[in-house]
Amino acid sequence: MTIASTRADFVLACGPRAAEWLARHPDLRRLDTGDDDLHLYASGEVPSGQHPSGRRWAAIADLISGRLEDAASADQSVPQRHWRGRFAFAAWQPGADEIRIFTDHFASLPLYWYQRDGHFAVATDLRLLLDAPGVRRAADPSAVYHFLNFTCIPAPLTICRDIRRVEPGTVLTLGLSSQHSTRYYVPEYPADLHGSDTELATELRDRIQATVHDFRPQTDSDWGCFLSGGTDSSSIVSILSRQGGSQVHTCSIGFHEAGYDELDFARIAGEACGAKPHLARIDRKQALDLLDSVIDAYDQPFANASAIPTLGCAELGQTHGFGLMLGGDGGDEIFGGNERYAKDKVMESFYRLPGPLKQAARAVGNVLGGGHVHVLNRVRNFTRRASLPNPDRFYTDDSFASDFYEELLTPEFRAQVPQDASLEFMRGVFSTGPRTEPLHQIMRLDLLMAIAQNDLVKVHRACKWHGVSVRFPYLDQDLVDYCGRLASHYKVRGLKKRYLFKQAMDGILPVEILRKRKQGFGLPIAVWMKEDPALQARVREVLLDARTLERGWINQEFVTRLINLHMAGGWDYSNALWQLLVLELWLRRYMDAA
Repeated sequence: MTIASTRADFVLACGPRAAEWLARHPDLRRLDTGDDDLHLYASGEVPSGQHPSGRRWAAIADLISGRLEDAASADQSVPQRHWRGRFAFAAWQPGADEIRIFTDHFASLPLYWYQRDGHFAVATDLRLLLDAPGVRRAADPSAVYHFLNFTCIPAPLTICRDIRRVEPGTVLTLGLSSQHSTRYYVPEYPADLHGSDTELATELRDRIQATVHDFRPQTDSDWGCFLSGGTDSSSIVSILSRQGGSQVHTCSIGFHEAGYDELDFARIAGEACGAKPHLARIDRKQALDLLDSVIDAYDQPFANASAIPTLGCAELGQTHGFGLMLGGDGGDEIFGGNERYAKDKVMESFYRLPGPLKQAARAVGNVLGGGHVHVLNRVRNFTRRASLPNPDRFYTDDSFASDFYEELLTPEFRAQVPQDASLEFMRGVFSTGPRTEPLHQIMRLDLLMAIAQNDLVKVHRACKWHGVSVRFPYLDQDLVDYCGRLASHYKVRGLKKRYLFKQAMDGILPVEILRKRKQGFGLPIAVWMKEDPALQARVREVLLDARTLERGWINQEFVTRLINLHMAGGWDYSNALWQLLVLELWLRRYMDAA
């Protein structure tokens, strides 16, 4: 059963002032709950119904297989284990004063909740709860700190201290005075499959093709694919094209700046399989205009700069009449394609050396780097990071606020959030699930952090903003679990990434795509902040404004220094400045509103 309603929203609330509060939202309509004390309001098409047991349910979902109504059965506590696709679900027994809610395996469709002053509610958009009874528009300092390290706010925290987000693969039972959550899904890595490279590559190829086929829309029109020119999106387009049916349409976004544009690779991938490409480039003026779309489209501060091209790509799809798009998100994290996996393998080898050998290596590096500041800095950075265990080592890629803790943050803010708060959060995620091989530990960390908390938020919100649904074939639970059964050396062998995947895609992907260096879906903000007067003016106008400083979070002198150093070309602080800019603009739009 397939239900595509991932562009809709709903709010389910209980409490004496819930009906009055929800009636103030003219864009929401009331749906029947079978319970006078429980109020369900929705925008768009929200499937809802009643199970023969008497339990009622509501959802936004796009299921590839499984039936939503099954989850309303009282004797099936977690039937979502058997679902494939995306879902955010709520079920309740009329008169019971509690609801059960849950997210899909990677929380690709968010659910937010609060419980305060005799009220509780759940919603699919955080902004729908900001004016709920008892909710205070006060930022959570820990969430702000995580944002300044991770570029996003990881669940269960949200920007609002009174609101929480349901974590990936979690069932939450919520009442007027109680709440209890259970994690029903965490990726596991038994690594119990054996066979020759050829045999396993063939089986992986068959499973990938079958999964992509299952996720293919049932109609022959009105859908398309994201196509960056990388291996993941290119493989999905190639497989779909080879399966026959109507011509596959693709959407690709590029830039005029050298080193950020992959449209040539997108053309190669599309032409090789006969897909119909739709291409566009974003210039710096359009990007500045799209900054406002980032604030409008995302229901929390979100500073992954690739949201800009993702919004552009979703808009391109909507312009060509696509109601649904397929993306390759998750491929790096299940097949072993991230560049830092190979780097971390080298660092792990260094970390496992005996202490005296590590000290000797650091000393030799200092001697070899003597007189060459750049070389010496790289050697010191490597030995410093490689001397750390994971996830501390991984965290050094996402630690802006931690690195500049005393310089960036005011004493008042630091008194509320310790320096290691984000690192401790990552350690908690890292320890989720059974212990496994070092590479698999960080691949699971990426699935639970980089994918569930960042990439899926980015793509879902961009698509939803433009009225488009999206599917992620490579995050299908069955495929993720199968890849977990492959030993880590099938993902990264030596320093070769995607080892088995590339064998599986031989003959499906063009050689140019299989051999290309990974680039990612980035935004040339570093270049633009150095060269574009309009963007420079916007940064200074917002970050050095009295309204920003009055929050009492950041030190003006340090932010001024970051701006001047970056715009003078002394160092690249564009990501940090972008984070601070997005945070302040989002807070002004929503948290400061009356």
